[in-house]
Amino acid sequence: MKDRVQLLDIAVDILSTKEASDLTKQYIEEEGSRVVYFVNSGTLLLLQANQEWKTVVEESELILPATTSVNASIDQVLGHRRDSFFMESYVDSILDYAIEMGYELLLVSEDEEKFISIQENFHEKRPVLTLSGLYLTEKEESLDHIVNEINSVAPDILLVALQEKKQLTLLQEYRSQMNAGIILFTGDTLYNKAVTEAEVPESIQKLKIDNLYKWFLTGGRMKTFWANLAMKFQIRRRKKEEKSEKTDL
Repeated sequence: MKDRVQLLDIAVDILSTKEASDLTKQYIEEEGSRVVYFVNSGTLLLLQANQEWKTVVEESELILPATTSVNASIDQVLGHRRDSFFMESYVDSILDYAIEMGYELLLVSEDEEKFISIQENFHEKRPVLTLSGLYLTEKEESLDHIVNEINSVAPDILLVALQEKKQLTLLQEYRSQMNAGIILFTGDTLYNKAVTEAEVPESIQKLKIDNLYKWFLTGGRMKTFWANLAMKFQIRRRKKEEKSEKTDL
């Protein structure tokens, strides 16, 4: 039985990187399809406002922190430092396992540019990794189309790297219809990592605006900042309320 902690009323798993990756590998080997959902502060705030999304996410086999901010908030709620979980190390472990076992991976991304960025980032360390891709175009394909494309491949490992609301709708409406061994809902984390680690074009380097260039590509930084702030504020307030209730008793 896995331990979970309530983070803004969302149950998030308390697992180290190794424990989470070992469980995921076990799920891949078992019959049926399993879901791993990575949450950031924006995810938690969205789930607070939508009970149906919250329910389907909490039905996932694993709910794991996608960011250092969520990691720190888990420790804050627990009141102590737990064994660390690092999403990047987790993904590295799963990719290495996929190569070792010869598994097929499919990445669903927002557009071709984001797919190529993630693909190049993966291949930087693992040139032999087999990764096919499915991405949205200007036609804005329906979720039915996306699911049909996924099922035509039936990958061992499906990486979903879409905007949060699209991911949640896909999970809510098509969970039982997606034919994949393990489905990892990663949001924008894989793309942001790819941008952060990618070499900046020489023309940008000459202007010495590398950080501004990467900030522009990833986008949403201010939104993330405010979401992190809102999450931390709510957690801190709840801790104070709990402390006050215990004092009153």
